[in-house]
Amino acid sequence: MKYCTLCKAKYEDSVTFCSIDGEVLEADPASIVDTVLDGQYQMEALLGKGGMGAVYRARHILLGDRVAIKVLPPEVRSNAEWLRRFRREGQAARRFRHANAVTVYDLRTAADGTIYMVMEYVEGHTLDLAIKTRGRFSAAESLDILTPIMSVLDTAHSMGVVHRDLKPENIMIGKPDETGQPVVKLLDLGIAKMREIAGGDNGGNTALTMAGQVLGTPYYMSPEQWGEIPRDQSSEIDGRADIYSLGLVFYEMIAGRRCFAGNTLHELRREHVQTRPRPLVEVVPDVPRGFSDAIERATAKDRGDRQPTAGTLASELRAGLSTPSGPAVSAPAPELTETVVGDSRETNADVNAPTILTVDAPSTSPAAGRAASTHDATVYEPAKPQPAVAATVAEPGRHAETVTVPHVPQVSSPTPSPPVAVAPAAASKSKVGLVIGVGVVFVILLVGGVGGFLVWNKMKSNSTSTTSTNVNTTGLASAPVEVSRYWLSLEPKGKPKTQVAALVPIASGQDFKFYFTFAEDGYLYIVGPGPDKNQPIAFLTNNPSGAGVTSNKVSKGVEFSFPKDDADNVNNLTLDKKPGTDHFTMIFSKTPLSSPSFLNGPVTGDALTAGQQAELKDFISRYQSKPPTTELDESNARAPFVRVKAVTDQTSNPIVFDIRIQHN
Repeated sequence: MKYCTLCKAKYEDSVTFCSIDGEVLEADPASIVDTVLDGQYQMEALLGKGGMGAVYRARHILLGDRVAIKVLPPEVRSNAEWLRRFRREGQAARRFRHANAVTVYDLRTAADGTIYMVMEYVEGHTLDLAIKTRGRFSAAESLDILTPIMSVLDTAHSMGVVHRDLKPENIMIGKPDETGQPVVKLLDLGIAKMREIAGGDNGGNTALTMAGQVLGTPYYMSPEQWGEIPRDQSSEIDGRADIYSLGLVFYEMIAGRRCFAGNTLHELRREHVQTRPRPLVEVVPDVPRGFSDAIERATAKDRGDRQPTAGTLASELRAGLSTPSGPAVSAPAPELTETVVGDSRETNADVNAPTILTVDAPSTSPAAGRAASTHDATVYEPAKPQPAVAATVAEPGRHAETVTVPHVPQVSSPTPSPPVAVAPAAASKSKVGLVIGVGVVFVILLVGGVGGFLVWNKMKSNSTSTTSTNVNTTGLASAPVEVSRYWLSLEPKGKPKTQVAALVPIASGQDFKFYFTFAEDGYLYIVGPGPDKNQPIAFLTNNPSGAGVTSNKVSKGVEFSFPKDDADNVNNLTLDKKPGTDHFTMIFSKTPLSSPSFLNGPVTGDALTAGQQAELKDFISRYQSKPPTTELDESNARAPFVRVKAVTDQTSNPIVFDIRIQHN
């Protein structure tokens, strides 16, 4: 079976494209659930999917043992390089034993050619899910959870095994043991560099990389994994790459968000190689300074500046817990650097999966499958403003606008020197000089007068143009203005609400609400995925019903939530329980819309017909010729939001913007 990654519709293997949205179909990893693999294992459920294959929960038919099985993707079974990597992953993990590392039992090939690895099954949830549902951990809590992982890494590194793909998704938090403490285990001790551990057949190819390619998950990859040569000039990847990745996992647990979050490989590479992250103690002031310093050292750009072993990192973090909280008063203010993060647009690349990622040469053209970079959300930390004065600048053919220029201290003019008597012998020369000086002054005054008149005339002309609503600005880019801001409120049953900005993955099946604030009065329309194979439905129209909403009218500066709670019910939206991306289309108009026609009708909860979807697609194509831009604002870490901006000449038209919610 195949399926569409956008609408999730399923098709027979002979079909190539989705009949609904034209997306290229992919093999459905869930198609082997409820089948028997290799005559031995009953496949019970799909647990996850990554670049190295899909992982399933299974049961041995004869023994009854529950196991986890990783199945290699069908399309790479004939790829020699992939097969070597898969075999080496199995060899490394099979020979490695640690109480906090998942055990590999077997590596097999079925009669039909399916290649799979049988592993220990750990019942619990990933650290990634814990971060999404909880939001933030304290420094002490994060250390308790990750101490077993540092123990695994310390042992693995001493044996020449490097994980290379440390991330929250590869850390399992299992059920409590007999001591009452949850068992924490490291998954996928693979994609690993091996020395003696895998035997003598590795042929010296320890890096397991190919030209132009890197291995790992780019949100957590060390600079040397991106191809940066360390000071020691060695290209071999060692355990300090794992220390870097683990430092970023600590950062994410405590800050509640990733340290680096670029939307393209080029942005991520630049952040890992060049951008100095804000010290953790500045992002979360209650973090002990010594603990923050240890994380900062672990995430140093050059591996020579990091802790030499995972054991050393654990010791520094433990000692750092007893240090005072907050940034040091005497420390100079750190230089703030720009950090570009991606917006919620979906791309073809799965940047969350442990996979081969091709690093292309920098290009000014947009990456395939996504909008040009001018439409990406950009988060930045501005440098401290300098004292400034405002000045009005006017240029021909555009509005006069006020800009800020650095303040320049006034310097008093020097006191004139007393006159000097001229000797009689030089009197005639002085008179000639005086005549020349007067002439020069006259020319200067003449030029200044003419120039002043021209400047005054241009300013007068330009100031007049500011009163016109139809100024010709051909060739000049309009400055985008904020038309809205939005965020999501996660509302898990029985737990505190959490505000997120929809640019980070959250848990599947999560209850949530949209919150909006608009810069002008108008009307809001929402179209999103429905319960029937994610077919689009109208959530909010001119005639809403249910969801606690009686009108889709929004007021300037007034917070608008959807759904709304009413006296009888607590109303929420709920994400699909299957991992994926939910795509919502938001339309803001200053006047009620009559087209597309279904926006003027009642909310029925029925999937849009093919004709209605075509009408919506045509509407979007007309009003998204200049798509709005989005900017993530995390100045308040507990209340992030996204700004939606549009160029001035588009704000009189309906504004169409997307909100894509990735959930796992």
